[in-house]
Amino acid sequence: MIYFPYLLFRMVFTGKYRSSFFRRLGFFIDVGAIKKDDRVIWLHAVSVGETLATVGFQKKLKEAFPGFKLLFTTTTETGYRIALEKCKSADAVVYFPLDFHFSLRRFLSRFDIRLLVLTETEVWPNLIGALKKKGVPVAIINGRISDRSFKNYLRFSGVLSGTFAAIDKCLMQSEIDAGRIKSIGATPENVAVTGNLKYDEIAPYMQMNASEIYNAFGFKHDDMIFVAGSVHPGEDKTVIDAYLKVRSKHAALKMIIAPRKFDKIDGLYRYLDELNIKYEKRSEIIKMKRSPSENVMVLDTVGELVKTYAMAKIVFVGGSLVDVGGHNILEAAVFKKPVIFGPRMHNFREMSESFVGSGAGFMVSDGSQLAETMQKLIEIDEKAYLNLSSRAYSEVTRMAGATSRNIFILQTLLNSDNINSDFI
Repeated sequence: MIYFPYLLFRMVFTGKYRSSFFRRLGFFIDVGAIKKDDRVIWLHAVSVGETLATVGFQKKLKEAFPGFKLLFTTTTETGYRIALEKCKSADAVVYFPLDFHFSLRRFLSRFDIRLLVLTETEVWPNLIGALKKKGVPVAIINGRISDRSFKNYLRFSGVLSGTFAAIDKCLMQSEIDAGRIKSIGATPENVAVTGNLKYDEIAPYMQMNASEIYNAFGFKHDDMIFVAGSVHPGEDKTVIDAYLKVRSKHAALKMIIAPRKFDKIDGLYRYLDELNIKYEKRSEIIKMKRSPSENVMVLDTVGELVKTYAMAKIVFVGGSLVDVGGHNILEAAVFKKPVIFGPRMHNFREMSESFVGSGAGFMVSDGSQLAETMQKLIEIDEKAYLNLSSRAYSEVTRMAGATSRNIFILQTLLNSDNINSDFI
């Protein structure tokens, strides 16, 4: 709902989404493998991050509901392209219809929707109202309400409270999220905490062969590597300075720095050049088919960051020393790595608090504390380091299982006659 005015503005004034405009109005829909009389479960995710978080969930959903077709929709054009590539369990991938009565009528006439599943806390009043009139249940999975969104929802609570009350199940990531959605109108008995689907999406990394990763990157098992992942402009200099400070005492320390914003990567290169730091780009190493020869590697490739955590002695996850809200620290913990991050982890508040509480993570406020914590992790004895590693991995296993919990509740919501005990 709150995203809609922004989307409409971009379509009209910037040309963004113009190529998909008519499909968003319900025209030219590619129904894929879905026939008119097929019973359909409709799963919606806004953009790339939400789409990727549901890939494994979609597969399990199909297993749990073999008599239903799966319709997947997304809002952004990038999300749509990724969905076409990644969402192999979906029977059709289409754009989410604009929340107008005429476009919704046209869209809904194409499918026999039996259940709508929204991700993260997508709320569309006209759509939810139309489905409730048809007796179609609506659920939210992986529900999360950020600090900013919460303020906006409260501002419009008089208008939206009825919409939230109409949602049959609000399956939230944390107790904080559950409390927030209740306060903006959700019926308390329809709210449950089921965890974060992203925790389950990293499960395949548990099976990865570390030796193969070392070989692919050209590093040795005894290399001491600091991985700074998802680093944003504004904290890249802090990370580099901290690395140099620690390397002055531990000359063997190497760094892999992975910028989050490739369109602003030139600022990172300029700073490295200013400091006369010799570095290599991962893309060039791949092109030349050789091993790294410098102490600093810039990870300028897509899809490789998580693998680098397997080689790390020290991990810092960015977006947390600047006001971004942090990134998923479980991606490092799945490789049994204690994780360092900054104080601005509001997108992963419960997770970061749990990591700090268990000793699996370290929150630092600035570059000085980052360097100090890095040095501590290098200098502690092996037994102490393995203890921290074990705590980090325990956080991963403790938080897994959101997929099964969500699917079981959806099964009860559809009054399925064949509830699969595997999902209980």
